[in-house]
Amino acid sequence: MGLKISIFGAGHGGITAAADMTERGHTVTLYQSPQSGRDLSKIEETGEINFNGSPVKIHKFTREVAEAVHDQDVLMLAIPSTAIEPVAENIAPHLEDGQYILINSASAMCSIRFKRVLHNMKADVDVKVGETMSLTYASRYFPEKNEAQLIAYNKHNLFAAYPSRHTEEMLEVFNRMYDHLRPAENILETTLNNGNPESHPGPSILNAGRIDFAGDEFYLYKEGITEHTVNVIHRIDEERQAICKALGFEALSKSERSVRSGYFEEGKSLLEQYNSSKVLKDIVGPTNLENRYVTEDVSNGLVLWASIGDMVDVETPVMDAVITLTGVLLGRDYFKQGVTLGKLGIESTNAEQLNHLMKYNHTRD
Repeated sequence: MGLKISIFGAGHGGITAAADMTERGHTVTLYQSPQSGRDLSKIEETGEINFNGSPVKIHKFTREVAEAVHDQDVLMLAIPSTAIEPVAENIAPHLEDGQYILINSASAMCSIRFKRVLHNMKADVDVKVGETMSLTYASRYFPEKNEAQLIAYNKHNLFAAYPSRHTEEMLEVFNRMYDHLRPAENILETTLNNGNPESHPGPSILNAGRIDFAGDEFYLYKEGITEHTVNVIHRIDEERQAICKALGFEALSKSERSVRSGYFEEGKSLLEQYNSSKVLKDIVGPTNLENRYVTEDVSNGLVLWASIGDMVDVETPVMDAVITLTGVLLGRDYFKQGVTLGKLGIESTNAEQLNHLMKYNHTRD
């Protein structure tokens, strides 16, 4: 028997998920925020999405948040990590007991952020919240053709609930949707395995002049990651692995993790893997420095990683340098503006206590 799933976030991933979940036998509602500027008129008119060449008719398209939330089993949030708080505020008044919240996105302690909003707005509702380490798909949506193109699945996608003692229960539900979800220790581990902060900001800012000049003719993965810029990725990855080790997590390299996820081919250098990835190499952009590859992956990525490093006494000089230089380029202080453990209400502690807090919820359950 299929699940009733509402998808919030009508971007590339959300539209792909709507078609994919429908094909897998679930009853899918796709929600688009009234503030969204994306043209989804063809989906609205027909209820159909061309999915890898074949039309798929979803159950419902709506811009009414109450309608999207009511009587659903699963609410999937396929949204940028920067949108967690406003989306949570939007749906919180309508949540119902027994619902599962799947944050299908680039992990950035999103579950605890969702629950902090919920605690302030509707603390008595009984819902469970968890997040993947990254979006379950590499995909693109082309509105002029109303076509969702699924390029690849993430074949080893870590998942954890917050608190993590609910991970097994949530995976029993979500494994009916996806085949590739694997349990993480907690949302600290999913956050530290989000591949974007090490891949995107460093090479992007080192290519700032090229991006400013070339715009939509710039390709980060096959042009911007070079024999020299890849060294920044290596160093950030070493710092990330050291944080993972301090917390007792598996500490695979960027190359090993991406091979396991199906994004890279084995037997090549990291540079060759980026430049030749069938999943990534032909993705255009970033086309400007205000792109999420820079702004989101610094503010919700590197700043958060560095704050976790501070908590467990791991130094992160290259992360800090990229954060600083990004702030100089864009005229803002990301150390002040970005997401940190302190801003999430987690005070100074050690690795053991930090993992304990993620298992049992340091606010309320």
